[in-house]
Amino acid sequence: MAVDLPSPGRIRSRALTRAGRFHRVIYDLRTEGTSRRRDAAAVGLGVFLGCSPFWGLHLALCWIAGRLLGLNRLKLYLAANLANPFVAPFLLFAEVQTGAVLRRGAFYELSLEGIKREGPWVFGGDFLLGSLVVGGALGLLAALVTYLTVGRASHDPGFSTVVREAADRFLPTGITAWEFARGKLRNDPVYREVLCGGWLPSGGTLVDVGCGQGLMLALLADARQEMDEGQWPETLPPPPRFDGLVGIELRRRVARIAQRALEQDATIIQGDVRNTLPCENRVVICFDVLHLMSAEDQDRVLAGVGRALEPGGMLVVREADAAGGWRFQMVRAGNWLKAIAIGRWRQRFHFRSADDWRACLERHGLVTDIQPMGHGTPFANVLLRATRHQGSGDRG
Repeated sequence: MAVDLPSPGRIRSRALTRAGRFHRVIYDLRTEGTSRRRDAAAVGLGVFLGCSPFWGLHLALCWIAGRLLGLNRLKLYLAANLANPFVAPFLLFAEVQTGAVLRRGAFYELSLEGIKREGPWVFGGDFLLGSLVVGGALGLLAALVTYLTVGRASHDPGFSTVVREAADRFLPTGITAWEFARGKLRNDPVYREVLCGGWLPSGGTLVDVGCGQGLMLALLADARQEMDEGQWPETLPPPPRFDGLVGIELRRRVARIAQRALEQDATIIQGDVRNTLPCENRVVICFDVLHLMSAEDQDRVLAGVGRALEPGGMLVVREADAAGGWRFQMVRAGNWLKAIAIGRWRQRFHFRSADDWRACLERHGLVTDIQPMGHGTPFANVLLRATRHQGSGDRG
């Protein structure tokens, strides 16, 4: 099947201007003041303000503090909601008793008469002092936990920048697609590994089988743009470059999201890969797709990929290892929960062990090596790189 390949173009600069006003507001609130220290400061200050006695003014205080200090106002306000109706009675009790001990060296009696005996000014002073101390302690603890947690997730600021640019392509398609892109690209290790780990040879056409909304294609397209503009992070190895990018996606709605996000940077084909696969491809990638097919369809698709690859071309597959013990059971459970959540009650899965995946690929003339792909996650995934023999002919 012949495909007209578009020339690369610049999407990133237009992503925000094409987003709706509501989407732009959400984007600004979600991304302002984003850094490890600022996130920790926003959460810590938000908890502190939430513990303050200025009920009804927490939103205004968070908004003002965020503007003045350059912190994320949404995170500030979410953290301030520690003082919700379920927690507030316990928080109030702790603050008043803390203030009483610090000011007068004694706890309040747990009775209305004891509070009346001290008077409203004494009670108010205890409450104010206690809120400063308890709020400060909780805020420092929340900031520390946030700093340590975000530090683990953001150990590679260079790649985080690439992810942010790629995810921003999806903002005009909706907040849900954008949030999914941000979360998936940041937390699934396969994207960084394939982009920066030397898995893909440059040149020719890359086809993403079951591309979804086009996350890997967006990464590759933005990586090429940043290299061309001299903005690629120096901390990362040069990314692979392709003459054309093609995505194949069965679901019509998801294919439309991919096409809108990628525009002229990739061709998106809405169709079934069992019947639709461009020929003479340099690289084919297939992430978490094959297990959704029967064993017969898996063989049919892999045979088609083997025929469509150029001699020396490469197939990169990410799949679950059925011999992965409890970590594989986590993969199985996650797939079933997702199927139930989207209403596909009758979805069937066919998993294989890593050795079976290798044997299946080699039956179709593809020399294969395997790398575990579950580090940093509880899942038993593997990444398989299969290369077509030089001079191989067609296979059935």
